[in-house]
Amino acid sequence: MRTRHAPANTRKPPSWDREAACARLTDPEIMFPTGSPEDVTAAREVCATCPVQRACLRDVITREGAQHSNARHGIVAGLTGHERWLVYRTLKRRGQLR
Repeated sequence: MRTRHAPANTRKPPSWDREAACARLTDPEIMFPTGSPEDVTAAREVCATCPVQRACLRDVITREGAQHSNARHGIVAGLTGHERWLVYRTLKRRGQLR
């Protein structure tokens, strides 16, 4: 009998993900704005009401790691990809990330 295993790149959802404000959206595309200031503001407003925003930020900073800001998509924890890259870089320089 052969045992099937999940692919190595399959990641278990974090424990906080069901509590996230974005998990209750009927249109999750809101979190991937086209770049207009109004769309970005709408996505940030979802994050501003989120009870797990800090946990989300910790998770995304760890998961995205050193990826270039152009490889980071959407608004996560209220931040754009470039803003998340700046947070990562700052934490790395301070020695707060491994």
